[in-house]
Amino acid sequence: MLILSYFKRFLIFCFVMFLVFNPSVYSQKSTKKSEKKSTKEKVSEADKLKNEVIITVGNEKITFADLEKAFRKNMNRKDVKLWEVSRDSLDDFIELYTKYRLKVQDAIQRGFENDSSVIADISQNRRILAESYFLDKKLVDKMVDDMLRKRDRELQIAIMLFQFPMGNENDSMAAYLKGKACLDLLKQGKDFAELAKDSSDDKESGERGGVISTWITAGRTQRPIEDAIYKTKPGNYYPDLIKTRYGYFIVKVLKSEPRIKVRGSHILLSEGLDKDSARVSAKADSILNLIRKGADFARLAEENSEDPSSAIKGGDLGAWYSRSSGMENTGRNLLPPFEEALFSLKDGEISGKVFTDYGIHIIKRDSSKAFKLESEREEMKKLYKRIYFESDKRDFLDSVKKSFGFNIYYDVLKELVSSIDSTKNNLDTTWSKDISPELRNKNLYTFNNNNYKVDYVINRMNKQNDLRGFGLNTNDFKVAIDKLTDPLVYDAISPQLEKEYPDYANLLKEFKDGILLFKVEAMEVWDKLKFDSVLARSYWDTTKHKYITQPIYDISEIYVLSDSLANDIYNRLKAGSDFAELAKQHTQRAGYREKNGHWGRVTAKDNQLAKIVIEDNLKPGEFSKPHRYDNGFSIVKLNDYEAPRQKTFEEAIPDFAPTFQDLLQKHLSEKWISSLKAKYNVKVDKDKLTKIMNSLKKVS
Repeated sequence: MLILSYFKRFLIFCFVMFLVFNPSVYSQKSTKKSEKKSTKEKVSEADKLKNEVIITVGNEKITFADLEKAFRKNMNRKDVKLWEVSRDSLDDFIELYTKYRLKVQDAIQRGFENDSSVIADISQNRRILAESYFLDKKLVDKMVDDMLRKRDRELQIAIMLFQFPMGNENDSMAAYLKGKACLDLLKQGKDFAELAKDSSDDKESGERGGVISTWITAGRTQRPIEDAIYKTKPGNYYPDLIKTRYGYFIVKVLKSEPRIKVRGSHILLSEGLDKDSARVSAKADSILNLIRKGADFARLAEENSEDPSSAIKGGDLGAWYSRSSGMENTGRNLLPPFEEALFSLKDGEISGKVFTDYGIHIIKRDSSKAFKLESEREEMKKLYKRIYFESDKRDFLDSVKKSFGFNIYYDVLKELVSSIDSTKNNLDTTWSKDISPELRNKNLYTFNNNNYKVDYVINRMNKQNDLRGFGLNTNDFKVAIDKLTDPLVYDAISPQLEKEYPDYANLLKEFKDGILLFKVEAMEVWDKLKFDSVLARSYWDTTKHKYITQPIYDISEIYVLSDSLANDIYNRLKAGSDFAELAKQHTQRAGYREKNGHWGRVTAKDNQLAKIVIEDNLKPGEFSKPHRYDNGFSIVKLNDYEAPRQKTFEEAIPDFAPTFQDLLQKHLSEKWISSLKAKYNVKVDKDKLTKIMNSLKKVS
């Protein structure tokens, strides 16, 4: 029963957390135009209506806007307008929401705001919320905005790569010198393409003068290269070597164009091209002439194209295509000659003959459109968090910490490292024994006008789980200090976030209310959900007719793999042979020969052999014919049968306990809510609510 109780408490807690973390919609102004009123007048009128108080819970005033916001969050309907909701659904929600506010008020009246465990929960989770919100608003959103701005364009680039030996970034001097020499030659006027062909370690692009066949947009290449090419004008090369984990790069921007996606169709001619190219080329000319005279491209594609996947669709490639993203459905890139021809056309234009490894193409550009960058925001956010976030987070937090006066006293850190055995880690219980009292009392770092001594760091490294197993060197101590100071950043910036972002302040309030609710509801309901056998027996007395035992079959089995043996045994049983003796001699089920095939008492619910008893309608003492079962054959004997009967109280407990517990929980909740309604006046002005909803319908 305790397991059920804690599970339900967990569900309630999850529900509270959902209320807190589900993003809310704060803008509630209507922007529809009215023939009689200007948009500004309508918005003002709508705001005035929404600020009307419609519910009073004790001293708390709840406006229409408050109720709409709560409905959107709790019912996960972020765009709904409250006047669109059915009145029954709205009344049900008002009842639910007023109960929620009553419970929170009760917790406050009991002084739970000052409870040490509540304060600790609020503080810990305030820090978690501040971290998530702060990093999203100040780092992730800004970086994603920058990526989206860049994705408005796509670039064609050429590169030279000077690779680190065996990919070892620490052995970079030779690559650097080679790259520097090539960069100097470029500055002297040497041709980029010639240098790429002669010197680049990327031989595939080098053969093309360094040209990368796929166009580039933000999020599609290594960040150092992306940053460089978006700072470089077309026709120019970036003036410095670009270091990546693979090697040094020199990059040149060949073209920079608006990023668009194109829908295209084609006719492919390929059969016999290797044997009689003139004939295939002449056929392509003939088709082109027909098109120029007005023949339907789609019909010609259906009749002539040797690309079966597109021919049946009139030549349509099947998806929008972008030079920097590939096919919208697969990401696959077209061959460069095909792509170049497609993008050189205008919408509705048809190419001449285009040659690729597949054959001769006649290409039509059907239509084109710009990307809706906002539609890519979530994709870019996921990509950013997966690839760049962790490294950016460290640099970003370091810069924020500097604004709060963070500083490590490196002379003290050096002294600390010198005083201990750096070959060990802090799992060794004696790692800090040689650190003198004088050194322990020195300041190791400062943050926000507070100094933190060496002894404080030692204690944290001995007690804090996420600081266990650290090395005793300068770098690991710096990482430990970061782990100790990062949370201080979130504590420090939380008040600033509350002032800057009203929605963050609301989230904090809701989070606090959720913790208070959980605390008071645990005391009034969940902690009282103990299994009372007296009450339970009273409940059982009124419902015991529902709890019936399963029919029980005492069975034995002879199991063999051969159907001929099974039939032979069956005939011997019919002739009067003893079932137990034959089972002892012949059954091939592991572990059952020594038990004379006896399974004991089973039910049809948990044993398939009992179903054979039912199927053959056996009576006690009778045996079945052979049945195919478990890759063999089973003959089943019914030794005894126990008919269904009403369960005893003890037997029925697992059946009715969940329902009984639910009823008890409901009883406790209703009793508590009734006492709260008597203590705190609850008033719902339904007439005003109706009036506001009708008025909003008119001005929306």
